[in-house]
Amino acid sequence: MKKNRLFTTICLMAAILFTACTQDELAEQGNTLPDGEYPLQIGRVSITAEASEEPWTRVSESTDGKSSVWETNDEFYVKFEGSDEVGIYKITDAAMGAVKPVKSIYWKNTQPAKIIAWYANPQPNEANWMYFDDQDRDGLAYLLRAEQTAAYGDTPVSLQFTHQFAKLRVVTKGTAEVGQIIAKDAHTWCLVQDGEITRSLGSYSYMYKKEYEGIGTCWEINAAPCDIEIFDVSPEGEPLFQSTCRLDSPTTLAAGTLNVVTITAHRQGTQTIDLSTLTDTRVINDNGIYYVTGTGQYGIQVTNGNPEIYLEDAQISVSGGNAIDITGGNPTIHVRGEGNTVSSSNGAGIYVAESRIVTIQGNSTEDALTCEGDESGAGIGGYYSGRTVYSCGNINISNVTITARCNSVNSMGDGFAGIGAAGNASVGSINISNSIINAIGSGSYLYGAAAIGGGSTGDSSGQTEFDITISNSEIHATKGSSHASYIGAGGDITSRPANYDIISTARITSSSIYNESGTEITQ
Repeated sequence: MKKNRLFTTICLMAAILFTACTQDELAEQGNTLPDGEYPLQIGRVSITAEASEEPWTRVSESTDGKSSVWETNDEFYVKFEGSDEVGIYKITDAAMGAVKPVKSIYWKNTQPAKIIAWYANPQPNEANWMYFDDQDRDGLAYLLRAEQTAAYGDTPVSLQFTHQFAKLRVVTKGTAEVGQIIAKDAHTWCLVQDGEITRSLGSYSYMYKKEYEGIGTCWEINAAPCDIEIFDVSPEGEPLFQSTCRLDSPTTLAAGTLNVVTITAHRQGTQTIDLSTLTDTRVINDNGIYYVTGTGQYGIQVTNGNPEIYLEDAQISVSGGNAIDITGGNPTIHVRGEGNTVSSSNGAGIYVAESRIVTIQGNSTEDALTCEGDESGAGIGGYYSGRTVYSCGNINISNVTITARCNSVNSMGDGFAGIGAAGNASVGSINISNSIINAIGSGSYLYGAAAIGGGSTGDSSGQTEFDITISNSEIHATKGSSHASYIGAGGDITSRPANYDIISTARITSSSIYNESGTEITQ
């Protein structure tokens, strides 16, 4: 999969400043001007961007990878076509676009002239070759060039820089933790003359590992226009172990474009579950590695073992029962990317049976999962079936963004926690670290479940103490009714109202807890 986008050019507004003289004096001088008296000065540097584009220039990439800015002290070169004299100009204030000459060039006569300007990083050698095949170590390479014919006396002169390189970005999916990517035959050896590529060669190019907001980890290089087809991919911590990936068709890198390639890299032994092809619940009962993707109406049931289940672009939506039903075993659910949802219209999003352990984790809070129960189940935790309320086991959540909710109470009036218990049943330990959690319990004016912790029922019995640990996390909690706590027990209007917001036994460190109004609450 690849995407091409044209990038916005960099605009340099060049003001032509002259020493004072009258038109009559210039006429007396004729076309020839005195040497060294009429400099070309750059008055302002700016980068313009359209909202629909993702501009990149040298020089400093933005945190989201969608734009970039000049850096103070960046230097670029300017000359008149046909002249051997090359000027150097430095950006003195990147925010304001201020520029000063380091080495000026001068108008030779009053005839119109073509101005050529360029920026190169790294600098070409004495033979005009640029070598930038190790961007993993040295950072991204850039080559920009501008041409503009200007008439003597015109002000300002507008120079529009365009990229001579293309950007190649590789995004990875799958169960493998990728540590290094090499783009084979990318043209990262270039012969350059006045900012123009006259020849380029392919090489074995190490890609630069980047972290972007909204994208996560990816690998990038800038390269001269070429076709690229083959990559070597190494797992984290094992750079000498490489697997070769060949694209279905070559990606053509055109100057000034962003080209995005997605590579799916799996750990050895990974089994893929395409939800769109399931005709029944998929049962897992071993210690295997499973990659779950696609959209489907049948769920996953774990009955045994300690499997590793990866959710990436996975949407499970079942009409009855639990979307992910953990009745045995102790699975680890790895969340990859933002587009993951598990939901049931009559059960729990993720049910974990009593004495079982589920671990839900991502690489960072850029990875996100939504878990929804309805009428008979928590977002993550317990559920109700027939006339039986099933307690849930231990829930461990780390390095991920989770939205967990129960959308409604059932016909008996039982409420279900966003993360935790169903009705008056018990819940094991809940451990949350380095995560962003949006937890919503269900309820009515009679009964209400906690956002995290206990459910609610008309029966006054139920769990009164909870094993809850939260560290280095941001929690947004919505309780099912005013009778419930945010973190701790649910409650009912008559016999068991919760008289606290956060249960005193909860161990909360370096975390912020907010209620449904956005107000921070404390124990």
